[in-house]
Amino acid sequence: MENTDNENGVIEYPTPYDYQLISPVLDSNGVTVSSINLQEPTIAEVESLSENTKKFNAMKAFKTMLANHTKLDIPTINKMGARDLNGIQKYYD
Repeated sequence: MENTDNENGVIEYPTPYDYQLISPVLDSNGVTVSSINLQEPTIAEVESLSENTKKFNAMKAFKTMLANHTKLDIPTINKMGARDLNGIQKYYD
């Protein structure tokens, strides 16, 4: 369950947070993934995200962080829909 801070409109999510995919995907083993467990990144992970963004691009850096957090592989993450990407990014924002 998420809370909205009424003073500044920021949504605060619990951590860890089980995000329910709008469009479930099949992982590399053929197993349906319908939710993913998101964790608050550490400062070191945020730093790594920043460095990877400079080296590669923002999307590749984000997918790498997401793979490390969820234990899903990049090919599975690549199957996720844009609405799910948006929902996941809101958690991390």
